[in-house]
Amino acid sequence: MRATPLVLAAAVALALVACAEPAPTPPAVTAPDDVEATPAPVSASAAAVAHQAVHDPEVVHFGGFGPAAFGADEEQVRIAWGQPLESLPPGEGSTCTYLMPDPVPPGGYEVAFMMEDGGFRRYDVASPRVVAPGDVVIGDDAGKVLAAFPGRVEEMPHKYVEGGRYLVVSPEQPGEARLVFEVDPDGTITEWRMGLLPQVLYVEGCS
Repeated sequence: MRATPLVLAAAVALALVACAEPAPTPPAVTAPDDVEATPAPVSASAAAVAHQAVHDPEVVHFGGFGPAAFGADEEQVRIAWGQPLESLPPGEGSTCTYLMPDPVPPGGYEVAFMMEDGGFRRYDVASPRVVAPGDVVIGDDAGKVLAAFPGRVEEMPHKYVEGGRYLVVSPEQPGEARLVFEVDPDGTITEWRMGLLPQVLYVEGCS
């Protein structure tokens, strides 16, 4: 049974944990191939379920976000989120844009959805209220990621932060989606994103 937008929003409200942090500006871009299999539609608003104390695999998963699979059109992403989203204008000569919560919360965006060539490519998370697979949240130690995904994590040096790094998690089954955690020099997770290759690896997002 498909979840209604209202129920999905209720779920993401529950899937975000207690506190929120300021979030960075959404990243920038370039578009994909294979898409992971998508779990059954969630029974509550993806926005609400994304705000629970534990990870909900029906909302945050390697196949997409809630019932919106990677590759889906903008309307499907809006339905999955279940709350207003504003489409940012793409840069000159670009087809990449972000769908952002409207209005953006005082502390900054919590989840932003990247669209390119009319398809859903990735989502960026900048709030500890949204729980990643492995029950990992922003503010956790990088060791939690390594423990949660043994043999599935590739480490890469951060492009801009000296001593920082990216932890790139592959799905259990072969596919084009990846879960990427950004880690500061102290070993703390500062943000994360989920999406298709190559877009999920774009450091500047749509820039």
